[in-house]
Amino acid sequence: MKSKGIFLYLGFIILYFVFFSLAIFITAMNGSLNMWIEKIKIYAFITPKTPDSQVLKIIDDLKANFRIKEISYITQKDAWEKLKEIIGKENDIFAWGSPDSLPKALEITPLNLDNIEYLLSFIMNYNFVEEVRYSEEMVNQWYKLNSVINYIKKLYIYLGSLAFLIISVELLAHAHLAFPNFSVSSQIWENIFVTLTSAFISFLLVFFISSFIKEQVMIYLPYFEFVFDIKHIFVWLLYFILSSIIVSFTSALMSFQRLK
Repeated sequence: MKSKGIFLYLGFIILYFVFFSLAIFITAMNGSLNMWIEKIKIYAFITPKTPDSQVLKIIDDLKANFRIKEISYITQKDAWEKLKEIIGKENDIFAWGSPDSLPKALEITPLNLDNIEYLLSFIMNYNFVEEVRYSEEMVNQWYKLNSVINYIKKLYIYLGSLAFLIISVELLAHAHLAFPNFSVSSQIWENIFVTLTSAFISFLLVFFISSFIKEQVMIYLPYFEFVFDIKHIFVWLLYFILSSIIVSFTSALMSFQRLK
């Protein structure tokens, strides 16, 4: 550790801190988009006299051809009870009306919106479907935000990963130029120790800082509270372990070549 120097160690902490922060931010944005999709409902209104067998058939067809999270069949009776809740059970309309006058409906929650136009046209191809409705404004807003997030993710993946490897190898290479007499194995283990401990410290810093601003961030990124779960932590740690081993072998071999 002494051979690496405090500035090298701090450099890795800063590098990992930035990397973790961006990873957490992108994960929170991506998860928030998925939560947003759950709020977008597509309603397919079906003629009142359509047999239930036909309704069940379109449900099976939709599940077979599209990525659907949930499909709810709203019967005429269900719609009638919901109408009572909205308007009020004592309203005069319920004295002479009946559930048979209402259309049947499907409430569809898609897993993604990439093929929503095809999904709508697929539903409308059934002659017993009268109309399809959904919030166009929410869908358009989702597309705009998704395009921005995809651009950020691509930029992060291509440039961030490249910068991580270049900076890491450069830092380690400078350290080996100053201390070229260590064996390859000792340099590998020393590099693994430096990179893993600095990554662990950086992650703790990000975790504690995020806990203080969690409530403010969740206003804009509601998925943020789920970011520090076991699944995400396992993926991030696995990436850093693999990248640290790769950097350590690379830098150690570079120094080994200089010793020849």
